[in-house]
Amino acid sequence: MRRIRQENYFPVIISTHLLLWLVDLLRYSGDYPLSSLNIAGEIFSSWAVTVIAINFLMATKAHWIERLFGGLDKMYMIHRRSGIIATSLLILHFIVIPRDPGYTIGKPLGFLALVLMLIGIVLSAAPFVKRIFPYGRWKITHKLMGVVYLLGVAHVYNVPTLTSELPLVRSYVSAMMFIGVAAWVYKVFLYGLFNRKLQYGVVHIDHYQDDTTKLTLHPLGNRRLDFKAGQFAFLSIPDLGTKEAHPFTLSSHPSDIDLAVTIKSLGDYTADLQESLQVGAHVSVEGPFGLFDYQTAHFKNQIWLAGGIGITPFLPFLEGLEPEYKVTLVWTVRSAEGAYYKDRIEDLAGKNPHIEFILNISDEEGRFTIDRRFSSSNLKERSVMICGPEAMREAYINQLLEKGVSFRDIHFEEFSFR
Repeated sequence: MRRIRQENYFPVIISTHLLLWLVDLLRYSGDYPLSSLNIAGEIFSSWAVTVIAINFLMATKAHWIERLFGGLDKMYMIHRRSGIIATSLLILHFIVIPRDPGYTIGKPLGFLALVLMLIGIVLSAAPFVKRIFPYGRWKITHKLMGVVYLLGVAHVYNVPTLTSELPLVRSYVSAMMFIGVAAWVYKVFLYGLFNRKLQYGVVHIDHYQDDTTKLTLHPLGNRRLDFKAGQFAFLSIPDLGTKEAHPFTLSSHPSDIDLAVTIKSLGDYTADLQESLQVGAHVSVEGPFGLFDYQTAHFKNQIWLAGGIGITPFLPFLEGLEPEYKVTLVWTVRSAEGAYYKDRIEDLAGKNPHIEFILNISDEEGRFTIDRRFSSSNLKERSVMICGPEAMREAYINQLLEKGVSFRDIHFEEFSFR
């Protein structure tokens, strides 16, 4: 399946709409006023309808949608930006569209939908609100965004519009609205029926010096998670007093009965998890997700660049490395205490001559740069896998591009999604 990259998502939506509008307008012979403000206002609204509908579709976390967007991590990044963009488009629609003096029930419904959408965006995106608004309440308000969308749909069908006069645009917008409503209904009312969470228990906890904790989970029952190396799962731990689920990369190998996740203290949730979680706690596991896989890369000669906790997807990769692959793994940590998997990796590298392991301790050696180890000549015909903090990832990507590596040969996960 061909993937839609983040940078292509909105241009695809814009160009598709403009093409449909252009074809319909060139063929239009009706008497609806074709002012530039009318056309612009309705184009803005049709863009918003589509963006929100696809947002609801992405929220279903369906695997075919994940494959289409290149991974749930990238899908979520688009989802976050889309809400703000859709609201901006609705504001532009409200400002630009000419006012009809007549009254219809659709007018107040449209204004109410806009106001509620603005409130929803503030609750979802504003950092200060996230700090004071409990997760449970936020989740409820997020689910209610479907009701706001229904108000918008009712607005569209209860006001006179140019869209209703244009067959291609009308059909496209109607299909998008149907997809949006259906996806929301599925997510809110049916998702739990078709996506049962697996139950695990905490059987071992390892605390490392670098505010990092490794959890070992054992399945409670006959069912266990079937996943591929490099994937992640959402974990919720009711024993911590919250149903909040967070994504964590699975650092165990798919053949292992137990699951292992390594958690870095990066916020209130992970800090509470490290301090309060006890052996015996129950964990609900949902997944797997993610398409970060070295075997999908074009070249079998590869460079793996990990930063800190970003080493986790590479651990099962190393354990199951196919014999035709040759890998140079560079792991950058801040201090020697943060190299908690050093012995495990060195043991694997010692058994496999196709693995070269480079450990860079930033406090002692400074930040690792591509120049330090690789030249343009030895980067040719090599694929690069990156997992780590965003600043590190962007620095590596820029350095690789400067040395002539094609962007299509650079594969990475959105680490901030974690």
